[in-house]
Amino acid sequence: MRSRHEQIFAGFSRTVLSAAVAIVVAAPVLAQSTSSGIGGQVLSASGQPVAGAEVTITHVESGTVSRTTTDATGRYNARGLRVGGPYTIVINKAGEPKKTEEGVFLELNQVSTVNATLGATTSLAAVQVVGSSRSLQFDANNKGVGTSVSGRQLETAVSGNRSLDDIARLDPRVTVTDQNDGSISVAGQNNRYNSISVDGLSVNDPFGLNSNGLGFTGSPVSADTIAAYDIKVTEFDVSTDSVGANINAVTKSGTNDFRGSVYYALTDASSMIGKLDGPSYNGFAKNTTKGATLGGPIIKDKLFFFGSYEEQEISGIAGVGTDAVSSGKLTAKQVSDVASAFDTIGLNTGTYGSASGVALKNKRILGKLDWNITDDHRARFTFQRTEETKPTPYSSYVQDRSAILPSNWYTVSSKTDNLSVQLFSDWSENFSTELKIGHQKYNVTNGAAIDQPEVFACFSAASGCNATPQNSTASWVIGGEDRFRHENSIASTRITGTLSGTYSAGDHVIMGGVDYLSNEVANVFGQLLHGSYGFYDKNGNGSPVDEILAKNYGFFTKNYLPTGVALADSAGTWKYTQISPFIQDTWQANKNLSLVYGARINMPRADHAPPVALESATNTAPGAVAGAPVWESRFGYTSATTLGSKNTVIEPRLAFNYAFDSARSMQLRGGLGLFQTVPPYVWLTNAYTNNGVVSSKQYTNTNPANAPFSADPNNQPGPTNVAAGVCATNGTCQIDVIDPDFKMPSAWKFALGFDHELPWWGLTGAVEYQRVKAQNAIDYKLPNIGTPKGQLPDGRDSYWQTYPNASATQVGNGSNNAAFGEINTRSTLLTNTDGGYTDSVTLSLSKALSDGLRGSVSITKTRSTEVNPGTAAQAYSNYNYVARINPNDSSEATSRFEVPLSVKASLSWDKAFFGDNKTTISMYYNGRSGLPYSWTFGNDVNGDSIANVDLAYIPLVNDPKVTYQAGTSAADIQAFQDFISGDEYLNSRRGQIAQRNASYQPWINQLDMGFQQELPAFSKRDKFVMRLDIYNFLNFLNKDWGQQNGLGFFGTRRLANVADVTGTCPTNCQYVYQLKDSSGRDLRQNYGVYDTYTNPARVISRWQAMLTVRYQF
Repeated sequence: MRSRHEQIFAGFSRTVLSAAVAIVVAAPVLAQSTSSGIGGQVLSASGQPVAGAEVTITHVESGTVSRTTTDATGRYNARGLRVGGPYTIVINKAGEPKKTEEGVFLELNQVSTVNATLGATTSLAAVQVVGSSRSLQFDANNKGVGTSVSGRQLETAVSGNRSLDDIARLDPRVTVTDQNDGSISVAGQNNRYNSISVDGLSVNDPFGLNSNGLGFTGSPVSADTIAAYDIKVTEFDVSTDSVGANINAVTKSGTNDFRGSVYYALTDASSMIGKLDGPSYNGFAKNTTKGATLGGPIIKDKLFFFGSYEEQEISGIAGVGTDAVSSGKLTAKQVSDVASAFDTIGLNTGTYGSASGVALKNKRILGKLDWNITDDHRARFTFQRTEETKPTPYSSYVQDRSAILPSNWYTVSSKTDNLSVQLFSDWSENFSTELKIGHQKYNVTNGAAIDQPEVFACFSAASGCNATPQNSTASWVIGGEDRFRHENSIASTRITGTLSGTYSAGDHVIMGGVDYLSNEVANVFGQLLHGSYGFYDKNGNGSPVDEILAKNYGFFTKNYLPTGVALADSAGTWKYTQISPFIQDTWQANKNLSLVYGARINMPRADHAPPVALESATNTAPGAVAGAPVWESRFGYTSATTLGSKNTVIEPRLAFNYAFDSARSMQLRGGLGLFQTVPPYVWLTNAYTNNGVVSSKQYTNTNPANAPFSADPNNQPGPTNVAAGVCATNGTCQIDVIDPDFKMPSAWKFALGFDHELPWWGLTGAVEYQRVKAQNAIDYKLPNIGTPKGQLPDGRDSYWQTYPNASATQVGNGSNNAAFGEINTRSTLLTNTDGGYTDSVTLSLSKALSDGLRGSVSITKTRSTEVNPGTAAQAYSNYNYVARINPNDSSEATSRFEVPLSVKASLSWDKAFFGDNKTTISMYYNGRSGLPYSWTFGNDVNGDSIANVDLAYIPLVNDPKVTYQAGTSAADIQAFQDFISGDEYLNSRRGQIAQRNASYQPWINQLDMGFQQELPAFSKRDKFVMRLDIYNFLNFLNKDWGQQNGLGFFGTRRLANVADVTGTCPTNCQYVYQLKDSSGRDLRQNYGVYDTYTNPARVISRWQAMLTVRYQF
């Protein structure tokens, strides 16, 4: 077993500053700020504070001026400054020589400390490194954990996807857990808990459906517009708040010179993507990006503009990857025969493998104005628009035993408009304020080109097929309209505001303010409104085609809206607001010790409660009282939870930095604080859409004679009228409830770091430890799962109504024993748990830029646990995607996002071989553990109506609790036992139930390379830049290298199925294991090569190149 606290190390760089004017860079955060700051202390030659000195700070390229005056302690502060530089700082005091510091550069979201001694010699070389990673590391205000990327490092970073995750991964603790969609996890935490913003505007998914945490597939704005990134894993400033990481980017601004760029990026799949022992990659044809940026003055030194326009098109998108045909489980003819049969009975399913004219299109627009109103007041206006049209050839149905017909594809069309206004004001030498107001409008439509029922067909008997097709163990083909997209749209209007002030009082800097958040959301989620039909091979001839032609389906499911409920009513529109006052004091206690302490209060509120369903007066469920509130009468608490004052959370924070008196810089830093995240709004919205009042009812049938097949999406068989707001045995309600005492996800964060300047080659080393302990993590329950009735051979509970039964191919009859008949068993409760933590230790060495070379190497060891990973949008799916022994088991286990070991290295080398035209070679390497998974049974063993999540029992060699299905050969049993013996984990668990997430997918090696060449252009300051980025360079060198083998999204691995239970439990009974499916294939799930998934333009196990040509002027 792995130790929970294994020591490894991490670090950054610093520079040696020597001169009478000593400059070090601080790193307090400015709350998702788009700006920087400067502060410091002015001393006389005798070391005494100088009061009344005027400090003039000038941004050279724009002429922007900020003025301040030192106080009685000689200290000054300036906020709201542009990111970057260069800046010139002039210090004037009557009777003293004027001090001028040039070449000062500032980092995003940081306050740089410039201390000056009047009458002493200035070292300009030292001044020019302000804002570099080396100087940022050793500073009294550096108390948290994070990484800043800007300037030349950002320009030359390997970025084969032109995406945010290409940069965020430079932090040692950030892992790109899914290369295909760019999902990033910080130290084993859920990626949905990250807070991501551009220019202070949130670019997180406003509703929470996308697994990458963004509202779109690629970058929120053009990568060419970004000036700097600030990646904070933990920052103790009270103006920030996130259980995950805070990732903030700021875009470029106009200056007194007209500057811009025109660029074109290309990936041609036929020649710029590798092969995997087969033909050329056909997931798409070409990925092209073209755009332009331009910035300059409107009024010199006063008003500036910056803008960009970019279009991306990924043409020829096709369904690719490992499916039933490429895995050999079905032939193309079998799939085509099924498609033809579907078309014959009235569907339009399309031709398997065809993708004519399908393209993903993105438009990214940015407009920005910077206005120097006066020297004391500055304003900024920003507009961002992102439009995306995304065909989706892959859904949750992608498996090595499924084949997806084009009609089951769907298109997601989204439009996001962001607008912000910021005002920075210096009211005196001691007091400054920042006002920021943001508005976001987000709209998404989600659907197929043709409305029609979903249809699927299994190449097996009933035992291998499931009404939820992805739970089928046999091979299957699916067409028609995706069941989740029958009617699907999202609308979100988000308003944010921040008013903060900073007051300098000698050794104290007091900051306070208030954040405001409002988000009104509406989600039309009309799943299954057009019906879903499942066919299987009833007559045993090896194909379901004849059953399809006879319309002899095996499963039918449809949802329908209650009488009087319109589609718009089902959207569950509601508004979430949160007001968060905060205050803190940063105290320089002495020359060695700096402290920051404060608190933040989050006060959430919902504008109304979800409506309440009542017990029906007809078809009343046993034990129910007509007219009574359904949920409250059954479970003792209301389903109408309203977020309000009782959900308030107070977040205290405390952090420190202690600088040792030593020849080489050395410091100890750390802190402790409570942090909270507003979860994906879809988790909270589920209660407003699934409540038994405005939500749909479900009808199921397995006998076509009772409900004949219909290809008309608007005329499906079965009931069409049911009263709204009542629950009955013939009209059950799925009700998703929020616990009355629910708190937003929150966690305690503790960090401790030690940094030391090393005596060799300009290296800096650091060791950092971080612990995140859940205070209020999420958990989901199924309150109406039923009541246990007996036990299974390994002691787990059985929920079968009849168990054992007479069938030799089924464990029991009738699932969810004793569940209330009027409440759907999928009804959920969203609640809290304090289970879950992360321990992370990082060791790193880094070398700051010198002689054209910079680099870093890090090792991070992580142990992370959780109760519920929160990997889905639907409430039931968030319960369903957790492997368990018994239903509603909320035990703590290894996190789905845990990466036990991660090794990173990055290197960049610049050399100007002719003139000032640089040649650059960049490299990024990450070797890491694969993600964890759980060994499970493939079918529903315990009768809770959920397949694929019952943790498997690992049998002994001759186990009295296990026998094998009739017809299983001795050779097959021996192969099964040999497999268990050959797997270290399984062999160690013989005679026990597998643990959740206790096995790991294979180790991953990823090496990316970047090659860049500058060339002279039409004028001296202009340049052509040619760049080639190669993702997965190891695979480029050898086609057998760089491949990722894994299991896909769900994190479960099937060991076997349970065909039956024989005997009398719990003391004299046996599982009957099924090792092969009806086609004779092993049911045990093997790893597959992860090639691509929802975004075919981002491959995983092949090399991929992107060529970029840019003209900079």
